[in-house]
Amino acid sequence: MDHRVVARRTVLYVSARLFQVQFTDATRQNTVNDFIRFYQSIDVLIVDDIQEWATATKTLDTFFHIFDHLFRLGKQIILASDRPPVDLQGVKDRLLTRFACGLIAELEQPNVQLCKDILNAKCRRDGLKIADDVIEYIAETANGSVRDLEGIINSLLAYSVVYNTNVDLRLAQRVIQRAVKVDNKPLTVDDILEKVCGHYGVEQKSIFSRSRKRDYVIVRQVSMYLAQKYTKMPAGRIGQLIGGRDHSTVIHSCSTIEQRLKVDKAFKDELASIENSFRLKK
Repeated sequence: MDHRVVARRTVLYVSARLFQVQFTDATRQNTVNDFIRFYQSIDVLIVDDIQEWATATKTLDTFFHIFDHLFRLGKQIILASDRPPVDLQGVKDRLLTRFACGLIAELEQPNVQLCKDILNAKCRRDGLKIADDVIEYIAETANGSVRDLEGIINSLLAYSVVYNTNVDLRLAQRVIQRAVKVDNKPLTVDDILEKVCGHYGVEQKSIFSRSRKRDYVIVRQVSMYLAQKYTKMPAGRIGQLIGGRDHSTVIHSCSTIEQRLKVDKAFKDELASIENSFRLKK
């Protein structure tokens, strides 16, 4: 008989707020060492919303010791925040350098196709049958939040049971109006081009041209980056609308802009100014 020992891994998800509450309670009860030992025993630690610790000096100092211990043992640590490590004000450099040593990934809103895939996966998992036109409508209308998408499906199911009706397009329209905030005036690629070209003082026809002039290339790349960030269009479609480029050009442009944003604060401020103009438009 083949006897095998299967190693079990302890995985813990905790919000930054709950971690801080637990730490505060441990301090009051004089059990901080027990608190630290417990977290240092975790194999995979997932902490959400760590930006909430920005002014919590004692919490950050305690987490530093936990992080350092787990890191040295080769354990996995996953941290989520609404901003990159360099923008976490109040966090000491010794923690920031550790946060930045791993993989940093930005999670953006899913495009229409990914929304459809998420909705279809949810339906399969819950054994629901929803027509393709309803899935298409939800994916194109909702704001792209995964939580909202799942909430819409749950609401559709509840309404269909309460009113003993099929899940159709009409019901989907009613649910979306009540369940989520719908962006009635989503940004288009034309809107983005207008703002970006206006900011840099460049005509759109120059962006659509094949010119490799540096000023035109930057404006083109910024437009593609913001189009990918603010619309649900796939890279191929964005490229077609910005001078007939292919999807690989769009992906390269977005990567170039993302890398520059990490090292060029003036450029980052410049893009923030353009993005603020989008909000003023709405």
